[in-house]
Amino acid sequence: MRVAEIPLPPPMVSRGSILAFSAALALALPRASADGPYVSVYESAAWQDNVTNAPSGDGVRGALELDSGADAAWLRSLDFSTLLTFGAEAQADVCPSYSGLGSLSVGASVKASRRLGLGPLAPVVYAGVDVRGTGFADPERSNLEGDLVLGLSKRLRDDLQVVLDGRAGSYDARDIVFTGNFASLGATLNWDVDETWRVKLAGGWRSGDTVANYAAVKSPYGWVAVDPDTQYLPGAWHFVRTFGDPFVAYRESARTWSFGAGVSPALGRHTSLALQVMHYEADGYDRYEDNVVSLSLRHQF
Repeated sequence: MRVAEIPLPPPMVSRGSILAFSAALALALPRASADGPYVSVYESAAWQDNVTNAPSGDGVRGALELDSGADAAWLRSLDFSTLLTFGAEAQADVCPSYSGLGSLSVGASVKASRRLGLGPLAPVVYAGVDVRGTGFADPERSNLEGDLVLGLSKRLRDDLQVVLDGRAGSYDARDIVFTGNFASLGATLNWDVDETWRVKLAGGWRSGDTVANYAAVKSPYGWVAVDPDTQYLPGAWHFVRTFGDPFVAYRESARTWSFGAGVSPALGRHTSLALQVMHYEADGYDRYEDNVVSLSLRHQF
């Protein structure tokens, strides 16, 4: 739900491939120092009505999540049309209802952007690598993640911009249930109504591993999901206490579609507020739906 405020916006891969690609980019960088850092801080609150990612009737729980973070960017112009961006970010998340979902993460990124033509309406393509480490209060969820990023930004006219962002990533957690791979594609249409207001329409697709949590009951063989057919799911699973009541967490493959809208007024030259509503529909063993409403405040120094 964060949009990096920098001049040039924004099939399964292994962590080895990501590290090799990142090293190749690093070797290609010029020795001259980059411009920056350009620092931003942000606060956000988000309510999602299915934080358990459970099917209807099998343990759906809602929760409020609070985020606080800071990011920094360094820019280096290689020529008239090419820009390198280096980024670093730290974020703390708190979930008052389910403390096990609280986390602290740090990440870094490198991205190369190129403008294909002259003028403000020329398209910009970009490619890069994002890496992130996240520690959860429930230690079994703690993970390392690496993503390859490809994207396109194009202004259709002065006040209208479309952004396509594709990712292929892998994350390795302390427990295999929370480990997986994914590929995703997001599309955003930004309309700058005037110098203060921006309206956004967003949609996305994701395919890969996800975790679904089913309400559990005690049986002679231990804790099992309320839905007895889930014992035949092919993915890894185990009992969790993250949500207070007993749940069984399953890793499964699913395809997720998302769509939503947002509005973002500027509160000054360097501060903006963003309100966004998103709907998610995932098809795996069952159908999982989630609605997320978020409010965020960002300030650039």
